[in-house]
Amino acid sequence: MLTASPVVRSASARVLFLASAAATIAIYLWTDHIRQVVGDFVLAPVFCMLFAYYDGQAAAGLLITLILSALFARPDWLRPVAGWVSDHTLAIAVAVAVLLSAGSLLIYGRDPFTMDEFCPFFQAQVFAAGKLTGHYPPDLIDWMIPPLFQHGFLEFSRATGAVASNYWPSFALLLVPFVWLGVPWACNPVITAATLLVVRRLALELFQDREAAGFAVLFTVASPVLFGQGITYYSEPAHLLTNAAYALLLIRPSARKALAAGFVGSIALTLHNPFPHFLFALPWLAWLATRPQGMRLLVWLCAGYLPLCLLVGLGWPLFVHGLPHGSLSLRPDDFSTHDPANPVFTLVPRLGVLYARLIGVAKVWVWAVPGLVILACAGAWQTRNDTRCRLLVASALTTFGGYLFAGFDQGHGWGFRYFHAAWFVLPLFAAAALTHARLPTGPAASFANDDVRGFITACALLTLVIGVGQRALQIESFVSSELSQGPRYRGNDARVVIYTGSRTVWGNVTVHNDPWLRNRTIYLFSHGAEADATMMRARFPGLRKVYRDPWGSIWTDGSPGQP
Repeated sequence: MLTASPVVRSASARVLFLASAAATIAIYLWTDHIRQVVGDFVLAPVFCMLFAYYDGQAAAGLLITLILSALFARPDWLRPVAGWVSDHTLAIAVAVAVLLSAGSLLIYGRDPFTMDEFCPFFQAQVFAAGKLTGHYPPDLIDWMIPPLFQHGFLEFSRATGAVASNYWPSFALLLVPFVWLGVPWACNPVITAATLLVVRRLALELFQDREAAGFAVLFTVASPVLFGQGITYYSEPAHLLTNAAYALLLIRPSARKALAAGFVGSIALTLHNPFPHFLFALPWLAWLATRPQGMRLLVWLCAGYLPLCLLVGLGWPLFVHGLPHGSLSLRPDDFSTHDPANPVFTLVPRLGVLYARLIGVAKVWVWAVPGLVILACAGAWQTRNDTRCRLLVASALTTFGGYLFAGFDQGHGWGFRYFHAAWFVLPLFAAAALTHARLPTGPAASFANDDVRGFITACALLTLVIGVGQRALQIESFVSSELSQGPRYRGNDARVVIYTGSRTVWGNVTVHNDPWLRNRTIYLFSHGAEADATMMRARFPGLRKVYRDPWGSIWTDGSPGQP
């Protein structure tokens, strides 16, 4: 059995196996070290916790995947897989949309989890009703929007009670059709499925190779990060799709394609904030400006950007910040999102941010097929003489490098969220490494041989089972644990729930209310027992407190419920 293993027969396969195993073990030991100093976090606690525990477990799973692949991979059995994937990408995309939708419902739940997810969902509900703002009772603003999330996530008027998302609203607009249909949880699964089709097309355009296209799709769909992001309400899947489509339109530019790329880019720029697409697009803009006849194409590109950027990119912030705020009435012990000691951007990367980005690189590794990053680096080197490939590499580097100057880590999130807008570059160049043998000769010069292909195909197929399955269990465990940290009350009666302090240990979830409080349950943020009781008597005189525990209190017009 061992003599038939690609790792035994091929020097290239051994190099890939040993390098991948070494990197995976190093990451596991790193997470183990962080676990030893738990509680002494220098970054956001949830960011460190997810890396130390969940990504540490995933590193162990990756190592098992590598070993099983080395033992059982058979190149002659696995050789047809990439071609089959390329020929059946549409069917695979449909299956991915269905399976991720099921994951959204069964694992992640029907509702957004974090404020980054709730904001576009809230705004999509507002747009679906044909309005620009929701409405909360003005005197309940501080109870409904905790001070931590005021103005940073949701903007509001204390004078009128109007409430709107502070994020640019293109992702909310993408959500609107799904809200209309009553399936908002299906939005990111559909976006993720469409991404597979764009990745395949990009690979065919770049490499003119059916097998390369199949490997690119296989690595994309098998990497757990696609699953982790695809079942959420985060805007990262839309950033990935729009940037991939943007690159696809510009690799063989024409006036019509440049105009279309500008429109797609304007969507990417206004999904929730402009930074991810701005960083990705910089190399393409510079290339168009300096190539022959490039200025004409640049004009068409800018013409595509202009309408939506003016309407949404400029118009939305002016509208939202034009809401009459009235006077602030925060209590002295409240905290806000603005911290002068932690600016949004810095001229020189901060030490803590550099450490966070190093963790981000490790996250890219453990949320992908084993060895994908190594193959991507090899593929980028092998295709370095192709201008289009250099542009994709430059976009990945500017996306990563730009966030070195951000003043914060990503907090909660699956995978390395700040790099996800350019993540598709990795499977593309990994596929190139397996199909373009252009490196100098040597014992491990090229990965473009059947043994390496068989080994990495086995890694991808096993990751699809072990890696994605493990991440599904982790995400379900984390989300259900967080959501369970509320008052332990049973009953289906209409109620007001008042949470005491942060809703969860890690502070990932806050009070998520309908834009017009149409649901049977209204969630509030406690201002203290006496203030809460006074507010309830004034605003909800027919309700009384029927249950209380350390997580909060329940107010209904019915009989006391059971804990």
